[in-house]
Amino acid sequence: MKTLVLILSLLICFNIAYAQEKSKTNIKLKEKREPLNNWSINLLFSDNGFGFGGTKYFNLSQDVSAIAGIFFSGAKDDREFDQTDIYGNSITPFKVNRLFMVPVLNLGMQFRLFREDVTDNMRPFLNFGIAPTAVIYTPYNEPFFSSFKYTKAKYTVGGFAGVGVDYVTSKTSALSFNLRYYYINLFGEGIRSISTNEKTQFGGIYFVFSYNFLK
Repeated sequence: MKTLVLILSLLICFNIAYAQEKSKTNIKLKEKREPLNNWSINLLFSDNGFGFGGTKYFNLSQDVSAIAGIFFSGAKDDREFDQTDIYGNSITPFKVNRLFMVPVLNLGMQFRLFREDVTDNMRPFLNFGIAPTAVIYTPYNEPFFSSFKYTKAKYTVGGFAGVGVDYVTSKTSALSFNLRYYYINLFGEGIRSISTNEKTQFGGIYFVFSYNFLK
C-alpha cells in the first residue's frame, strides 16, 4: 500500500512539473509569435510630387529592424507652375526638362518605441538611414515616351530620418504612416527643370503611407 501511495505521489509531482514546464514553453511560443513587419508597399507625397515603392524589413529583435527600400518619384522646381492656354492645354512656362528620382534607395534602421506604454496594435517608431539617389532628366520639348531616348542622369548620396506609427489591423497586415525628412543634394552643378534656375536640392518632407505585410 505504501508503495502504491509513493508511486502515485511521484506521478502527481511529475505531472505538475510537466504542466508548469509546458505552460512556460507556451508563453515563450506566444511571445515569439508576435507578428512583425516583413515587407510593405509605399506611397509617398512631397513638394516634388508623388511616388511609390517598397520596403523589406530584417527583424533583428522585436523592437529593432534593418530596412532596405526603394522608391520612384517625380521631381520639379519650386518655382515652376502650370498654366492653361485658351484651348485648354496645360503648359509650364520656361520648362526645359522633366525630372525623376529613379530610384531612391533607403538603407537604414527602424526602432519601435514605447512598447510598454501603448497597446500592441499601435506601434510608434523612428527610422533613419542613407539614401543613394539617381536623378534622371529628359527634354521637355520631346513627347513624353520618346524623350527617354535622350535621358541623362546625375547621382548622389543623401540621408533621411523620420517618425511614424504602425497600426496593426490583423495578424498578417498593418497600416503605417511615416513622416520623413530627406536630405538629397546634388554636389556641383545642378539640373535645370526650368530655364531660369538650377535645382540642386531634391529632399524635403515626405509623407509615406504604407500597407505592411506581417510575419
